[in-house]
Amino acid sequence: MLVIESLEQKYAQTLENSNLSLKQRQVLLSSLKLFAEIGFENTTASLIAKEAGVSEGTVFSYFKTKEGILEAILSTFLEQVIPDVIADFSKKKFTANQETFSVFLRSIVRDRLVFIQENQMQVKILLSRSFIDNAISNQLGNVIVHSIISPISPILNQFKEKGLIRNWTNERIVRYILALSLSYVLPMMLNDNEELGIDEAVNEIVECLSFALVEVE
Repeated sequence: MLVIESLEQKYAQTLENSNLSLKQRQVLLSSLKLFAEIGFENTTASLIAKEAGVSEGTVFSYFKTKEGILEAILSTFLEQVIPDVIADFSKKKFTANQETFSVFLRSIVRDRLVFIQENQMQVKILLSRSFIDNAISNQLGNVIVHSIISPISPILNQFKEKGLIRNWTNERIVRYILALSLSYVLPMMLNDNEELGIDEAVNEIVECLSFALVEVE
């Protein structure tokens, strides 16, 4: 069974391999934790300092504002964490000879919905920021789409060569899958107390995608 590290674990590992000092890493990790738990607006410098075990002066000696801390976190997520997580998912191998298209869809959709549900507070930080910042929105969309296209293109090409799915570009197919999946994720993101019914969501998404993408003779 493929085990994927949480976003927080992956972020901590990324920081560990960076050139940042221990105190800088503590500030960033503590900030991410607080932003996820109580929200960006409710997080104060004093709370960050207490969580990180440093003084407030230390917090702002590294990052001039709370906004600067968030930008540093988002930058690392967009440039390293998200591509690394998607790369981890791509380690799960598929072949068109062994899988039907619906089974293939069910596996990739389910794995990612489960991951998002388990990391929903960190994902919410990314999504909420993308709603108000077009640059982040475009970068996030491009990073996700292009990180996914490369590992699943071979299997999509096999299905297209066999005439099993429509001869759309792989980018169009990936964007279609993501857009539909996101429509199920957003209500959970907007309502912290709402859990996504994974099985029902996967069934509905796969049914809709199969109807749209499977080539009818």
